[in-house]
Amino acid sequence: MSAHMWSGDRDLVGRGSAQELVAALPAALSGGGRVLHLSGHAGTGKTALLQFAGTEAERLDIPVLATAWAPAERGLRHAALHGLLHPLLARLTDVPAQDRSVLEEAFGGAAQPAPQQLAVAALRLLATAPGPVLVCVDDFDRLDDASRDTLREMARRCGGTQVGMIVAQRAEPAAPLAPDALAVTLGPLSDPQARELVERSGRVTSYAEQELVLAVAAGNPLALTELSLNGTGLMDAAGLGMLPATPRLAEAYAEDLADLSAPARGVLLVAALSMSSLTQDVLGAGTRLLAGDAAARSGVDAAARSGLDESGQHGSDEVVRSGLDKDVRSGLDEVVRRGLVADHGDRLRFAQPLLRVAVLHLESAARRMTAHAALGRSVTSPLHAAWHTAQCTAGVEEELAGRLDALADGPCQGTAVLTFLAALECAARLSADSERAAGRLQRAAELAAYQGLEEQARRYARGIDVPELGEYGRAVQLWLHDLMPSTSSVGRDRVPELCSAARAVAASHPELAQKLLHAAAGRCWWQQAGPAERRTVVEAVEDLRPRPWNARDLAIMALVEPLAVSRVPLHPAPGQADRFVLGQTAHLTGDLGRAALLLKAAEADVRAAGRHLHLPQILVARALVEVWLASQWQSAEAMTEEARTVALRTGQTRWAARATGAQGVIKALQGRHDKALECAAEVEEASLHLGYGKQLRLAALTRALTASGTGRYAEGYAHLRSLFTELTTPYSFEQLWGLAFLVEAARPAGRLDDARDVVGQVESMTRTGRGPLLARVLTYAEATLAPDEEAEARYRAALGDGAEGWPLLYGMTQFSYGAWLRRGRRVVESRGPLATAENVFRKLGARTRADLAALELRATGGAEAESESIGDEVSRVLSPQQLTIARLAARGLSNRAIGEQLRLSPRTVASHLYQIFPKLGVSSRMQLAERLKV
Repeated sequence: MSAHMWSGDRDLVGRGSAQELVAALPAALSGGGRVLHLSGHAGTGKTALLQFAGTEAERLDIPVLATAWAPAERGLRHAALHGLLHPLLARLTDVPAQDRSVLEEAFGGAAQPAPQQLAVAALRLLATAPGPVLVCVDDFDRLDDASRDTLREMARRCGGTQVGMIVAQRAEPAAPLAPDALAVTLGPLSDPQARELVERSGRVTSYAEQELVLAVAAGNPLALTELSLNGTGLMDAAGLGMLPATPRLAEAYAEDLADLSAPARGVLLVAALSMSSLTQDVLGAGTRLLAGDAAARSGVDAAARSGLDESGQHGSDEVVRSGLDKDVRSGLDEVVRRGLVADHGDRLRFAQPLLRVAVLHLESAARRMTAHAALGRSVTSPLHAAWHTAQCTAGVEEELAGRLDALADGPCQGTAVLTFLAALECAARLSADSERAAGRLQRAAELAAYQGLEEQARRYARGIDVPELGEYGRAVQLWLHDLMPSTSSVGRDRVPELCSAARAVAASHPELAQKLLHAAAGRCWWQQAGPAERRTVVEAVEDLRPRPWNARDLAIMALVEPLAVSRVPLHPAPGQADRFVLGQTAHLTGDLGRAALLLKAAEADVRAAGRHLHLPQILVARALVEVWLASQWQSAEAMTEEARTVALRTGQTRWAARATGAQGVIKALQGRHDKALECAAEVEEASLHLGYGKQLRLAALTRALTASGTGRYAEGYAHLRSLFTELTTPYSFEQLWGLAFLVEAARPAGRLDDARDVVGQVESMTRTGRGPLLARVLTYAEATLAPDEEAEARYRAALGDGAEGWPLLYGMTQFSYGAWLRRGRRVVESRGPLATAENVFRKLGARTRADLAALELRATGGAEAESESIGDEVSRVLSPQQLTIARLAARGLSNRAIGEQLRLSPRTVASHLYQIFPKLGVSSRMQLAERLKV
């Protein structure tokens, strides 16, 4: 067992309960013998637990005797028992003569004592040691029969001694080793335990590689610490969707194969290599392998001789074939009988999938190539046959390469990515010319990058002969460079180059040209490029992309000119890629309802396909959509946390920063202001380090929401106003958010006229195209900023049909409406909207906004005082609004801060305090705090 299974000095990952039993056994031996029987497949930690038991016993000064199966001792009677007792054989003179004679006969004499006699003698020899003794037996089911029988008898009889026995074996025992023995079966580790072990092993270099290891290892501890991609080319195992075995992992299974017959070994090899699990395919390939096997030639000759007819001539080939078929069937029966393979009639399954890669490692390259050739001529699937034939083909074979291309088509889920990558890599090797090879390597690099396997992607990209391919090679190089997760996607200077490359290859490679334009648009979006760069992209799209535009064309335009596609219907498409890019488009244009549906479907697609590169992008977008559309924000917060984790693990620093920015916004809305400001500071630092300002808008939004959420509307307004310093750029998601909160802060900050100017500019700029979010925000703005004579009608419009489907904006509108009614002295009418706003905010988790709504509500007399300790006298002499102002003043808030919270001018607050002080008999805020017991 790998040392990486150990956690700290003593703990085995995922084996805590077994360790407790193991640790308890030596400590209890003074009260009598104990037996613990461990079982589990290869690599599940049995040996590690035996080592732990030895350490615990030595800590208690208890001697440990151990034995295990050794290949060199195969067939030697009592070999394992002799190895166990060897340290005590010098004490034979201390045991009774009869027992000494039994032991001497077993280890050197001609006679073979019965297991019962030998067990008694062995226990008496163990009793010569002072105090308790611990016996550790590994590979019990592999020991020689004589030793195994004796050890079984010892386990049954050790109860009256001070001998403890811990016995480990692979097969689950059919019967208890002893009547009172404890039995523990070591199964696979749970997912969290497996992840911990993989991380401790230090072999994997990326999140995606870790996911592959977890999938292939299936919780096996040894595999979790041994498997990896190793940064090398994919080998035979990749065709099976598996990772190659290491020598240590293969050795764990080596003895399972050591004494197999030649036919059985051949069947096992072709079954392990075969992409097809059909029994007839494996048997057919096994027959071909056996026919071409030098070791089996004598069997072929014998079969041929047995087919001589009466004239001395050879019989038909069917006779020879029949003999080989019989051998192969016998070999299959042997591996089935040994439990290596399960025969389900028409299909074969490996009992332990890891045995497959162990078999491949243990066989020579020449032998594997011969088996591939046999499979290539035997398997019925043309695509599977192409894979096997390609493994033993040198030179150019374009027809074969084309079939491998087809093998890499279709949905790619789980570890199938290894098969797809291996097929494309092989197809590139067999390609007829460098351009076709480059196209296949490009596909492989894209797939690897999308899966988060950046090292593999870079290896494929390096295999493309750029100089020989001219403009096409340069275009592929530019695209793949932009695709890599760790490559910064900023830099306005690259935009014209990407567009130029797209124009150069558009006629011959339109899909590549489209990808280059998408990369250019992405750079514009991240860098918030100016009109010149954006126009370069727009002109290229208009010149190169035929109408009607497809999903990716719309996504490109949404990144540079969202107004141009705001009113374009986004029809759901069946393709995974279409759902992803259409979801992005809907998100960028503010069509949040459609974005929610498309992104949810895209997330399911991405998770199923293991496209780790896209997961953070989808999760961040979904979280930002949920802030506006969800009635609670817990799921949005969880999405940003997962997005940040995956982005960091896949090297996508810009998406990690964006996820952190989204977290900051959500925390600010929740009223977790310290945490929100930490996120904002982290985003600002990341933006400085990465050299782009896109995320600074999220940081500014976070700081603004933190300020306005605590009633500091003037400060919040200043932060929000910074989002609208240049309204010539296309509106962004942050600007849509900012506009809503800028309008909210305008009245208490005393900036109504300025806010009206900003809203007017946005309305003018977006007349040709407004998504649903912008339309809702503008309706809210028109009501909140309207003069009193128009406000009533506009509020009713803003709270009309469909308003409740936007909970945050609905709560903001109800709050603004209630505050407007209260300012107009329509106190009783204001209570309903204010109470609704408080309920909506509390359900969302917007604590500070709910508190502000509660303050307004109390000011109307619509809610009881929050503290009964104030007394009836104070409640009688102060109006509800005066009571609210008194509490805030007692807490140390300035007149301006109180006014911002209650949407009153500082002069009005001062006037109220002028009346409050004499009513309560106080002359200072300190005395007011004492009077109100604040």
